[in-house]
Amino acid sequence: AAAGAVSALIFGGDVGEAAARGAVWSGTAGAVGAVGGAIAGTAADQMEAQQAQIEAQKELAALRARIGDDAFEGLGALAECKHEVALAYARTAARSANPAYAGAGAWLEALTYVDAGEPEKADAVYPVIVERDAETDTVEDAAARTRDALETIRDFREKEGLSRTCG
Repeated sequence: AAAGAVSALIFGGDVGEAAARGAVWSGTAGAVGAVGGAIAGTAADQMEAQQAQIEAQKELAALRARIGDDAFEGLGALAECKHEVALAYARTAARSANPAYAGAGAWLEALTYVDAGEPEKADAVYPVIVERDAETDTVEDAAARTRDALETIRDFREKEGLSRTCG
């Protein structure tokens, strides 16, 4: 879900919808056996679950390719409230020669700072986002999109029984 939300931030699209897709893909990829058994155990259901797993793996691979390994791993760390780890990945991604990876790193850094209760540090990253992201025109827009994505990530944490705010 976190990866989907940030992907929508960086590459456009509805953040909530992308996060929901990410949650479904991740849940499907991680729980195909449980889904297959819970559904009814029929061959058709099992084939459908296997197809969903294949699609989930393709989507996650495509997302990783778009934002880079560092931002992708950093999003996972952010979802698990590992802020220092997420920041390390964000900073590495932000130094990438690939503009999409560098942009993803900046978004991840801002998300992590806000989630960690350090919004003033995110304020310093927003101008970088505006510079790197053609779809983000102002610092205010970057801040609003960061808050929206973070709410989606927090909703996902809560749904999964994790601490919403890493408290």
